[in-house]
Amino acid sequence: MNVNVPSTKTIILVGLAGCLLTSVAGVSGAMLMSGWELSGGWSEWARRLGLGYPCACLVVLLVFPRLVPKMTRFLEQR
Repeated sequence: MNVNVPSTKTIILVGLAGCLLTSVAGVSGAMLMSGWELSGGWSEWARRLGLGYPCACLVVLLVFPRLVPKMTRFLEQR
């Protein structure tokens, strides 16, 4: 394995952590833009995060292990 390409385990773990942070930021930002209480408050925040985070995790588990090594090789060649 090429030293410049992270392992599949690393790709997935970093991707899942990134998904969580991005999901929290996206849900929070969207609700703050619309008005927190008008958007439903904490219960709506949890509902949106409960739907959005698993969907984002699916992308990480299905796409990232193939995409990241290819992108890394392509970008490192330049």
